[in-house]
Amino acid sequence: MIKRCIAAAIVITVGSAGCEQAPAESAAAPPPAERMPDTAPKPTTRSDSTMPASPPHTDPGAGRTEHTNRLVNETSPYLLQHAHNPVDWYPWGPEAFEAARAQDKLIFLSIGYSTCYWCHVMERESFEDEQTAALMNKDFISIKVDREERPDVDDIYMAATVIYNQGQGGWPMSVFLEPRTLKPIVAGTYFPPEDRGGRVGFRTLLQRVAAAWKDQRQAVLGQADQVAELVVQQLSQPSWSRPIGEAQVARALDTLMSMYDTADGGFGQGTNKFPMPSYLELLIGAGWDREDVRAAVVHTLDRMGTGGMYDQVGGGFHRYSTDRQWLVPHFEKMLYDNGQLASVYADAYERSGDAYYAQIVREILDYVLREMTGAGGAFYSAQDAEVNAREGENYIWTADQVREALAAAGLETDLDLALDVYGFNAGANFQDPHHPEDGRKNVVFLRDTPARLAAEKGIDVDELERRIAQINAALLAVRDTRDQPGTDDKVLAGWNGLMIAGMADGGRVLERADYVDAAARAADFVLETLRDDGGGLRRSYRQGQTKVSGFLEDYALMIRGLIALRKATGEARWLESAETLAAQAKDRFWDTRFGGYFETMPDQSDLFVRTKTTYDGAVPCGNGVMLNNLLDLHDLTSNDRYLETATASLKGLSSALAENPVSAAQSVLALHRLAETHPQHLAAAVPATMPDGAQPVTITPSAESVTVVPGIPATIELVITIADGYHINAHEPGLANLIGLDVQVVGAQGLTATAAWPAGELYQGEIRVHKGTVSVPLRIEQTGSVSGEPQLGIVYQVCTDKVCLMPTTAVLPVQIAAGAP
Repeated sequence: MIKRCIAAAIVITVGSAGCEQAPAESAAAPPPAERMPDTAPKPTTRSDSTMPASPPHTDPGAGRTEHTNRLVNETSPYLLQHAHNPVDWYPWGPEAFEAARAQDKLIFLSIGYSTCYWCHVMERESFEDEQTAALMNKDFISIKVDREERPDVDDIYMAATVIYNQGQGGWPMSVFLEPRTLKPIVAGTYFPPEDRGGRVGFRTLLQRVAAAWKDQRQAVLGQADQVAELVVQQLSQPSWSRPIGEAQVARALDTLMSMYDTADGGFGQGTNKFPMPSYLELLIGAGWDREDVRAAVVHTLDRMGTGGMYDQVGGGFHRYSTDRQWLVPHFEKMLYDNGQLASVYADAYERSGDAYYAQIVREILDYVLREMTGAGGAFYSAQDAEVNAREGENYIWTADQVREALAAAGLETDLDLALDVYGFNAGANFQDPHHPEDGRKNVVFLRDTPARLAAEKGIDVDELERRIAQINAALLAVRDTRDQPGTDDKVLAGWNGLMIAGMADGGRVLERADYVDAAARAADFVLETLRDDGGGLRRSYRQGQTKVSGFLEDYALMIRGLIALRKATGEARWLESAETLAAQAKDRFWDTRFGGYFETMPDQSDLFVRTKTTYDGAVPCGNGVMLNNLLDLHDLTSNDRYLETATASLKGLSSALAENPVSAAQSVLALHRLAETHPQHLAAAVPATMPDGAQPVTITPSAESVTVVPGIPATIELVITIADGYHINAHEPGLANLIGLDVQVVGAQGLTATAAWPAGELYQGEIRVHKGTVSVPLRIEQTGSVSGEPQLGIVYQVCTDKVCLMPTTAVLPVQIAAGAP
């Protein structure tokens, strides 16, 4: 992760110093290498004095027909919400790109999702405003993207936003793109309509950017190149092989424990609390035998389950807590959170036998079946945070409302219990800062776990739980009569995979066939409906239409769900489907040079970088999930090809895991599993040393250390000695399927290495190779602020006259220091 301000030094700024961060829904931004990471993305501070109330949430486009734009032909609820804006919106695609190029206009790209609170705010303030729309239509081609449909586009431009804004990002994302290459030049999140509190207004920004495009064209293009270069470095840096093993597992566990909140549970700094299921899965899977880890996990699960972030009345987790106590949530509910947390609590129940965790699993799954499941059995994506312009309006209560609900249900004798265990006796805990006239109310939370509350009251825990269940049923009956939050009813393949796993895991450990059957119905829907003509997965489905080819995430998460179904049912068809998807994922996404998987298909011309990451955010990354899938498939089939693919993938991802293991929790969990069950494969995948003199190639640097300062490059020479009977490919070997000699600074940002590559000699007429001894002069230059631990990584492919060996990647024993000018 690159965390620095670049805007103040270049053409267009978005705040007083060019790096001011606006309120938004928080983004999952990976932490920088070798820095204590945050547990989750950092939500921006909401200033009540400057932030407006959100507009009412309505059905997409309902009642707004004065204007109609191209989004009216889309199926995404988020895009349809904007189909009647006066802005001349385009969906992401060739029509928009061609229009921008033909009219010589910059692209304004707005990315969000249907349940995003501040997306609604910016729409009401700016995109529904005639004056603002006129500026947008005059000087820009405006594109709307649903980040849930196009995570590939979101990932790239979120990286730009985070780079541009000193590590902060969020939604709505607002990015201006150069039209020919689609490189970002300016990036931010929410902008108020007018200048406010030192923050540039959206109309001001539109005018600044348009003027710069007209009067400072070359500088703007240079800015686009600069930002894009940083994005490419972050999202597609080659994965040089580095030694990894249980040391990285221990380091990840220790880092998480150093971040553990001993008072309230959870892992990380900052005011807000995110559930971070990938952290919990790593801690449980690799650290359960450690007493301190187990205690931290149990404490966290208890506090999450009893807090207001958990819907005590209706079941299911809200997105995150706005305080450290898990009390007041951001009220939207996401399918991906609830799918993962159902699996986490099921695992914890299976390991601990704690009946409270079984209760939470049941309540999550019952909520999903009641409110988030379509007629065909597939699961919907999300529910909104707001109702009638009020965050959480349908979820909050007054004591009088509780009293009336229980009286209507004939439960007057349970009133004192309800007000006590649900925290009403401690006073109101919530007030909408944008609607103080509504008065103070209560987010429902449980004062403690049922077992401890029962002991406190001297009653049987089963009796307490029975009475609480009656109270909840009465409150839910009343709540169901209120206006309800909007539901994003699109079906996403990957997110369904997470909930299929949650249903299957919950059904298995609770011995509930209905949950397993629900998982099977959803899996059948995805496997039958979200398919392209070639049998591959599609990303999204709504209103009878599928959209977008599936990404690595979709394959990985669906395989995870299918494996969970196989474990729950023993049925061979789920394993067969998982193996089919694994083969398709290997064919579509595998990195043949370094190992591991790309996130996107190779032929996507609308992306200026093909991403490959290990970072696990709110949704776990495809590479980490695939690693665990491959180990599961090996366990279920005993087919060694899965083990071989897993070890090759770990080799390709080893550099990222070595640098910052805690940010790659799923991959580290797989590393732990492989180290425990197949240590010999791990040793073969990531050798600890360079090939020595007994090997075909040795590489000797001319110096053990170099110092680089701005404007003064360091030079070093590599002497490569190749044994008789072998040769290595030159930097440009002449055939596309051969891996050329290459070198790069790895493990850090702000340094580059360039080589004066010898041409090599012709071999078999058209291939250029090196034999014997070859010297390669290198220049190492500082291009920006240096972070991390820089090392020289080298890749080469050794061949004989009969066969080429697998490419070798290694880190050279050269210390690189960045000095002052």
